[in-house]
Amino acid sequence: MKYIFSIIITITFFLCFISKKNIKAIIALISIFLILLIFYPKASINGAKEGINLWMFTVVPSLLPFFVISDMLMSFKFPENIAKLFSPIIKKLFNTSGYGAYVFIMSIFSGYPSGAKIVKDLIENKKISIKEGQKILTFSSTSGPLFIIGAVGSGMLKNSIAGYILYISHVFGAILNGILFKFMIKDTNKNKLNHYNNSYNNSFSSSEIFSHAISSSIITCGLIGGYIVMFSVIIYLLREIQYFNVIGYLMQKYFHLPSFFISTINYLLESSLEISNGAKIISLIDKSFTYKMCLLSFIISFSGLSIIGQVSGILNKTGINIKLYVVSKIFHGIFSSLLCLILMILLNVKVPAFNINSTSSLNEFLLLDLLLIIILILNIISHKIKFSKN
Repeated sequence: MKYIFSIIITITFFLCFISKKNIKAIIALISIFLILLIFYPKASINGAKEGINLWMFTVVPSLLPFFVISDMLMSFKFPENIAKLFSPIIKKLFNTSGYGAYVFIMSIFSGYPSGAKIVKDLIENKKISIKEGQKILTFSSTSGPLFIIGAVGSGMLKNSIAGYILYISHVFGAILNGILFKFMIKDTNKNKLNHYNNSYNNSFSSSEIFSHAISSSIITCGLIGGYIVMFSVIIYLLREIQYFNVIGYLMQKYFHLPSFFISTINYLLESSLEISNGAKIISLIDKSFTYKMCLLSFIISFSGLSIIGQVSGILNKTGINIKLYVVSKIFHGIFSSLLCLILMILLNVKVPAFNINSTSSLNEFLLLDLLLIIILILNIISHKIKFSKN
């Protein structure tokens, strides 16, 4: 029975992704998981509890304040100042407007899925076109230092320096990814939407802006929570039927692939469902440190199906091509893992040199303060340039 479930899930999931009219495949996939829910109620309940705990005590405390502040900054025209300041650099580097710099800065500090949320707001406010939003997402949908350096480096690997290497390779991998997709995504929309208007709209009071920011952010966090809980349930159900072991066994039996190759595929498949659980799975495998670092770098940049689902929900009705976004995340993972390998070789990193017993994580409020200070400084610089020109 487990073999049958595993094969049907694999085929239907593949059809969901490649088929243009994939309604039947989606219905089939939902029906399978409904049957699994009936067969394994305890696993589904445990998965739901785990997802709710992750969302309520980790995701909401770290993302809700950021979403509120980001929404208010958008209302007070802060992105325009940052966009004007970085417009020449971003235009040459990624062939986007300066708004790409604002999304990139916010994303590398706060992590998934904040980049998608800001891109959605910019498209809805007609600051950028859909094609430009697609380009910006290739280099501005990133994880944050709180997760990479704190949770993965210090927490899972017990090694803060490893976290810094992962974060550096992750950020520069995003930059390389943006440069690549500059040539792959052609902006056919000739209408320039990004006029940098700095005038603040006085028709809304500060209290109204604050209230709108809170309500909008709570809705977004609730959407993210739904994805986290559902993917947590799916992970528990797949583990219950030993899905990944079955897939590995079938690949070895019928395709005669090397055991190392099969184990790598299994690690990537299991960790690609949800990034937090995935990073934990990879950090515990009995392989070389360099091997684990490269896998971690790939899966953090790919982000996992749960994050992709969250991004898809946020960008719904914006016109963004989610399949192209998924392809860009795969390339981001490849670039990041290659950069991580290069850094490990250049620094001649070995396990003993990394044996730093540190379980401390970065303070999310300290990171948020640092982000706000940087934005404030950039805003002041932009105003000074503006006044000097006048």
